[in-house]
Amino acid sequence: MEPDVRYAVGLDIGDGESSLCWLETRGRGEARVYDRGTEGAAILTALGRERLDQGDYRHLIGEAAVLTRNVLHFSVNFKNRPDPDTLNPPDAVRFARILLTEFFSEHPEVRRDCVVYVGHPTGWDAVSVAAYRRHLSSTNLPVRLVAESQSALVHVRDRRSEQRDTRGLDRVLVVDIGSSTTDFTFVEDLIPRNLPLGSDLGCRVIDDRLARMVRQAFAGDKAFTEALDQDGAEETLRLLCRWAKEAQFTRDDVRLQHLQAGCDTRFVPFMNPSFGWLRGVDIPLRVVRAPGGWAERFSDVLTGVRDALGSAEPELVVLTGGGSRMSVVRELCLKAFPNASVEHDEAPSLAVTRGLAGVGRHRVNVARFRHDILALKDRPEFEDRIRTGLLDAFDQARSILLTRLLEKAEAGPVDDQDEQDIDALIHRLTGMDEVLARLQIRLNAELTPMALGICRSYDIRDDQFTLDIVLPGVIGTAIGARIRPKWRTLRAAQGVLEAYASLGSVGFYALRFATAGAKWSRKIGVAGAAVAIGLGLPHAALTGARTLIRTTLEKAELDPAEVTGVVAQVADRITAQMDRRAQEVERFVSATALP
Repeated sequence: MEPDVRYAVGLDIGDGESSLCWLETRGRGEARVYDRGTEGAAILTALGRERLDQGDYRHLIGEAAVLTRNVLHFSVNFKNRPDPDTLNPPDAVRFARILLTEFFSEHPEVRRDCVVYVGHPTGWDAVSVAAYRRHLSSTNLPVRLVAESQSALVHVRDRRSEQRDTRGLDRVLVVDIGSSTTDFTFVEDLIPRNLPLGSDLGCRVIDDRLARMVRQAFAGDKAFTEALDQDGAEETLRLLCRWAKEAQFTRDDVRLQHLQAGCDTRFVPFMNPSFGWLRGVDIPLRVVRAPGGWAERFSDVLTGVRDALGSAEPELVVLTGGGSRMSVVRELCLKAFPNASVEHDEAPSLAVTRGLAGVGRHRVNVARFRHDILALKDRPEFEDRIRTGLLDAFDQARSILLTRLLEKAEAGPVDDQDEQDIDALIHRLTGMDEVLARLQIRLNAELTPMALGICRSYDIRDDQFTLDIVLPGVIGTAIGARIRPKWRTLRAAQGVLEAYASLGSVGFYALRFATAGAKWSRKIGVAGAAVAIGLGLPHAALTGARTLIRTTLEKAELDPAEVTGVVAQVADRITAQMDRRAQEVERFVSATALP
């Protein structure tokens, strides 16, 4: 169970770009995206060391790691599977530490009361994920790892919930295309399954191919080659190729121009010619769609995904990640899954980080939801609704029974089955099934809004439903226990009368003699009825038994313990039903969906 923290922080460490957001776990407020000044929300995943005085240095991240003049060395594209046998943290973890330290210095209130959720490629095996978790735990923060495409799925679910989108997520394939990997998560019957495919097919493949093409184009240029041999040059060229690719897909080359203008002067001999050459290449056609290129490999992976799913064809394909902006992605997904709708996220590069924060909110809120549902039975209004409804139903059953039971006795002989099973007779005469059905309708109307109010408080599905309440037979049992001995007294008296009647005129004179003291026996209640039968005074016993049944029913009450028991049983039924709704959310945010 997650700790009851105020904030959930989502951190998506991408191979090309990273992002961070945070939100409050209470309420439904939107996630706030961390903005690093001129870089905005998309933070370049780069790590460098700046030379300081007296031989010291400090680590830099983002564009500063690339454009700062005194940087000794910088790294990009370092999101790889961590080595489980080394104690040294990978560059991705160093990057995360610096970014989190920077963020928490600006938002100390979040640092004091949060859990951090970090994404990992869905295709990583359990050993790699465990090593990544171990290195991240050294940040002295509560850190949880979640598959990236699963996080994107949570974001899709939350977005639809906000828009009150009635379309379900019955069979959905999420395709998250990043720089280092392409991740797939398939959800069926509300259960997500992360597919171990695409872990070696990220958009970095395109960048690497472009870099090879650039080197080949200027292989005879000595100044170009010498500049490219310097420390940090290969990383700069790869970054230039990445941003040139993105500029053609987004039609925005501002970052590309900043890199050219702000790069280290040592790199100018290869930077300027590479910049001009890349602008003249149709990257989508000559590189992405080229034979053996990224698009062809992506198509092959989609075939593997289709084979892995078998007959479980998706109804909806959701595209996320920066690489999903390429038009070829949508084309190939429609070709692979012709019967599915293909949906593109409006801000694909932020889908994972927003989903990570959403995972945190849901995990915390599921724990809160369960606590509040369990506490529902202790709320005065909850108990009052059940108690009042139960007592009203008891009064109704008692009134009906008083009339029908005496009518039954007056009607003549009672069959042997009724004589042996007074509880069944009472149940039938009171119309107990109808009484309990009306009570169930009443409790549904009064208790359901309480339960759904708790659902809405924690972003649990709150569509209307009918409570599955099985009311115990406490009403009939309570009445039966009180009426049973009086009914037997009444039936015994009727038996004596029937015996006198069978004697004809002799019996008639005997009956008149025996009932001479009937007025006296009416006044002595239970004892009088019992003595009257013993003395053969059937009219007195019959009158006394009827009076006792009437008095007993009029004074009958439910034991407080019986009412408390019903309250507890109804609460347990509600808890079980509400827990199924909580489990729906848990399936989306659980860490058990690893391949």
